[in-house]
Amino acid sequence: MSRRFKKGKQGFTLVELIVVVIVIGILATVAVPQYLKATERAKLGKARNAMALIAQGEKLYRADRDTYINVAVDNANTILGAYVELADVDADPDWGYTVTGAGTGAFLVTASRTGGSNNGETVTLNQAGTWVVNFTP
Repeated sequence: MSRRFKKGKQGFTLVELIVVVIVIGILATVAVPQYLKATERAKLGKARNAMALIAQGEKLYRADRDTYINVAVDNANTILGAYVELADVDADPDWGYTVTGAGTGAFLVTASRTGGSNNGETVTLNQAGTWVVNFTP
């Protein structure tokens, strides 16, 4: 059995297909790094929000007990959960949060990146609200 094609019906040429593939490759080369930077900036925003919650919990703890308290990684909700809800902070797969400065008049909240291309980079927040960002998205 032979198939007959209608006269005048044509498909794409090989050159046209190759040009389309090249254009898609160029667009992907530009778009993918921008997407990755945008996701890292979003994760930085998430960390800053979580750190502000932890700082709020520390201030409420100090108002109640007249001292700051140290907080280990994945333990913020256990220690400060009576003051602010931090369950999502403890469950964060992208950052590890610690607080140091117990027994002093100051605290320092540190978020350390736990994965991705920025693994190990940090962001800190002190009791005065000063941010130090050692993170390049």
